[in-house]
Amino acid sequence: MGGHLTTDRRWYALLILLAALAFGCIVVAAENVSGEQPLTGAPGVVARGDPVTISGIATGNPDAVYVWVFGQNYRLLSEPVDVGSDGIYRYTLERSETADLSPGRYFAIVQHPMGNGKQDVRVVSDSTISVPGGTTVDLAGLPADEAATALVDALNSPYSDDTYVMVSFMIEDPWIQIGGIRSTGG
Repeated sequence: MGGHLTTDRRWYALLILLAALAFGCIVVAAENVSGEQPLTGAPGVVARGDPVTISGIATGNPDAVYVWVFGQNYRLLSEPVDVGSDGIYRYTLERSETADLSPGRYFAIVQHPMGNGKQDVRVVSDSTISVPGGTTVDLAGLPADEAATALVDALNSPYSDDTYVMVSFMIEDPWIQIGGIRSTGG
């Protein structure tokens, strides 16, 4: 009888795991956007077709923060995200969006407008950003990591008081591995 109970628990654990995978959501952003040193988080792994939530707390009462995401076949440029009265912001890439993402590393950057309340680095055309001090950078032809670096370099400009948090995550094709289950013969 003990063997059946162990097998039943394994199946139950497998069902719980499958339910968590089917309905789960991964938070990839760091907890706080403030005037302090930028934070980075360990990369998460997300299956294509699963939602990705970028959330955190923005200090200083901004109306919005701006989310940027760079990947092999995906660019989200300066998406304004409302900040609640408690400082919490949340942006979700829905299942329908991540289903079309290519496997690989993605970079998410959350930009905080800081003291002047203005977004100092902003999009001025389809793929071109305006950098404080009068220059522009076209992100269109850059690989994801170089586009993220170009944005971070612009945010670090001495003419910008904006700050940011950058994290990365991996998109992988979904898979499930099930190990063998031994029969107790009884």
